[in-house]
Amino acid sequence: MSDIPQEDPLEYIDMDDVLKHGDPGRWTFCGPKSGSPVPAKSPNAPPGTLKHYDVYKDDYGDPIEVHYFRYPDGSVGNVKVEPPS
Repeated sequence: MSDIPQEDPLEYIDMDDVLKHGDPGRWTFCGPKSGSPVPAKSPNAPPGTLKHYDVYKDDYGDPIEVHYFRYPDGSVGNVKVEPPS
């Protein structure tokens, strides 16, 4: 386990997604999507950045995915809520 503090991607959920899916603090984590995380391929991502795909059930019991970059320093970015794929 890394000693680097890890940011919580749920702290960066867009307000539109909160209105649609409810309070992220009440979402149920179901686990990472199969194969996640993967090395980020974005040209703007620093080396060592990982792309995560986490599966949740929102406040209403509907499945959603939270996609985000985890940077080598433990911070997160480009957090998006997507329908399951």
